[in-house]
Amino acid sequence: MGAFSDKSKVLAHEIDKLLGAYQSLRQENEELEIRLKQSLQALTLAENRIVELEKEVDGMKVATALSGDDRRRSDAKVEVNRMLREIDKCLALLND
Repeated sequence: MGAFSDKSKVLAHEIDKLLGAYQSLRQENEELEIRLKQSLQALTLAENRIVELEKEVDGMKVATALSGDDRRRSDAKVEVNRMLREIDKCLALLND
């Protein structure tokens, strides 16, 4: 019976180690899920900020182009007219 008792103790010890490892991994997983959610929120905020900044830059480009020399101003007007025609096409498609 001594061999059985020894094997039982070894098995119980191994089970305890596995349970400890499981608990540790489970806790680590929970922490990683929290960090992932935080990272996704930060990413979303950063993406939104990028969109805002890109719009701001586009506005600055238009303002700079319109305040420049006659050639730049003319090019800017052509580009604005092109964009307006494109918008009109989109609106026409939406109305159909």
